[in-house]
Parts: sequence; C-alpha cells; structure tokens
Amino acid sequence: MIKDYRSNDQKTPGDIEPFTKIASTRRVEPPRTLITGASRGIGLCFCHEFAKRGHPLLLVALPEERLEQAALAISKKYDIPVDYIGIDLTADHAPQKVWEYCQDRGYIVDILINNAGIGFAKRFDKMSMDKNLSMIKLNSQAMVGLAHYFLPMLLKQTHAHIFFMSSMEATLALPYKSVYTSTKNFTYSFALALREELKKTKVNVHVGCPGPVLTNADGLKRIEAQGRKGRLLMKTPEEVAAYTVQKMEKNTVRIVPGRLNRFLLWVARHLPISFKMSILERMFRCFKDH
Repeated sequence: MIKDYRSNDQKTPGDIEPFTKIASTRRVEPPRTLITGASRGIGLCFCHEFAKRGHPLLLVALPEERLEQAALAISKKYDIPVDYIGIDLTADHAPQKVWEYCQDRGYIVDILINNAGIGFAKRFDKMSMDKNLSMIKLNSQAMVGLAHYFLPMLLKQTHAHIFFMSSMEATLALPYKSVYTSTKNFTYSFALALREELKKTKVNVHVGCPGPVLTNADGLKRIEAQGRKGRLLMKTPEEVAAYTVQKMEKNTVRIVPGRLNRFLLWVARHLPISFKMSILERMFRCFKDH
C-alpha cells in the first residue's frame, strides 16, 4: 500500500486515510519519495503522480536548470516539500553521496523509485566503450547502489517500496541492443530476487517493464525506426507513470503497461529460442548502424 498524505480537504470520497498527526498542534512531515531521473520523461511524471498523493519529494537527476525548475513547479502546484540533488549517478560513489545528502538533512525515505536509465542501439563492435559503460553504470550499478544504501532505512518503515525501472526488452535478448537489454535483464532479475529476500518484511519490491516510451527526440527516432509495430506498442511517460503507481498501490511485482505488450511477452515465452532470435534480428536490424 502506498500512503496518501493529502489532508482531508484535499481528498475525495473513497480515498485512503491520510497521514496521521502525532500531536494535536504539530504535523510531522511524512517520509519522502526519492525519484531518480526526475527532471524529465517518466521520472518527472512519477513526481507528479506521487505529488498528487501528497508525498514530499526528493528529486535526483543530472545537475541541469530544468531540475530546479521542476522542483519549484511541483512544490508550488501541489503545496508539498520538494528538494532536489543535481548529480551524475554514473560517477564514482554517486549513490553513497545521495544517501549522505539525506542523512545530513535528516530525510527519511520510504519509497525509492529507481527510474534513471539510458539506452543506445548499434551493432556491438561499432558501439563506443564509453556508451556501453554508461548504460551499465546507470541502468544497473547505480540502482544496486541506491538500494544498498537505502534498504536499512526502508526496513525500519511501517510500509516501504523499492521500484526498479527495467524494460519489456529485459526478457528478450535483442540484437543491436545487446548491452542495453543485458542491463535491463540484470535489473529485472535483481528486482525479482530482492523481492523474494524481502518477502517477509514491510518492503515491497516492484519492477517496471514498459515497451517503447516517447520520452525524447532520440526515443522518437528509435520508435520511428521500428515502423508501425513500434507505434502500436508506444506509451507516453504520463501513461507509464500513472499505470505503474496504480499497480504499486496494489502491490504488483511485475508491472507491464499495455495489454498488447503483456500479450507479446506471453507469446515470446512460448517460442523456440532459435526461431525467436531470428525474428528479433530482423525486427531490430534497423538499429544495425543507428
């Protein structure tokens, strides 16, 4: 269950109970929801979804002007506390620095949204090593680091959540996206394994597996390169974030937005590997020299 921290006059009939006061005259600030990749795309939409529910936020993204602008706009729109950290999560010790930032300010985090990620597509021998390493560091290493540092705090909460952004492609070994899909497969497997380890605790673990999402110009180019099939599977960041939070509220483990996406994953599980890989190579050949 994800708590709704809005006051009674902000809620509509049927909403769950608000955060309770610990004194008649002073309201204790609820724990924060930490969201990575929070300045744009799905991450920014996650910010709005949790802000609607009255959650104080901690936004983590690259140190750009748009991060501060997003924090100020969300705080003003929803009248909630919002702080932000501008940091490159691929840098050495970045997850630890985020943790230390929270420790220094006395922040309690009860929801960790591991959303930040990056993807490149090209034949492996033509992809630069810098791009390969950036995908590994951001899509996998940073998520493990944040989970490691924040888990002791999360275990102390009445209810807590860790969300990992993987991909529909996590269960498909895609030619020309070999490193990207490998990082997403790692995240997918890590999330499911961690879920089992924490099954008897109050920490709920979720993994998101969206299909193509229109988040930026590069993403649009990749979707267009796949033609009609890419457009059929495409979701907007707003759709993905809203669906994901709704499923987290229901404690769903594996979250796949889109009925067609869920059906295709089911079909893929039942195809012979050699046949499936041949189909995937033809489907994604457009990325060969992307």
